[in-house]
Amino acid sequence: MEIMVPLIAGLALLWLIGRGVPWNAKLMTIVVTLAIIILVVALERGGYWPEALRRR
Repeated sequence: MEIMVPLIAGLALLWLIGRGVPWNAKLMTIVVTLAIIILVVALERGGYWPEALRRR
């Protein structure tokens, strides 16, 4: 299960590159993805993430 998020993110980036998406759109996609990852990690480390969704 832990490999799913990086795998899906990598496949999405490959799909964007293959579609000929402009670089600024690719950059925004990367920035938004990293912001979401940082937010989730900060919530989990701060104790605000639901216990049922925490990694064991």
